[in-house]
Amino acid sequence: MDDDFIDDTITFLVNRVITPPGQWVLEQFSERRPNEIASLFTGIAFWAFVVFLVFALVLGW
Repeated sequence: MDDDFIDDTITFLVNRVITPPGQWVLEQFSERRPNEIASLFTGIAFWAFVVFLVFALVLGW
């Protein structure tokens, strides 16, 4: 595989899928302009929570 393809895919996922929910969550907690690192980690935590909720629904907890 081409390394540029992998880099572009990861960059796309981080910029379009992970970071925006993290920014949204931080804005809900009155953070006016969250930085990228905080948005990234908050976005990862957000998606981990979503996956956990879906997993719990599937198992019927």
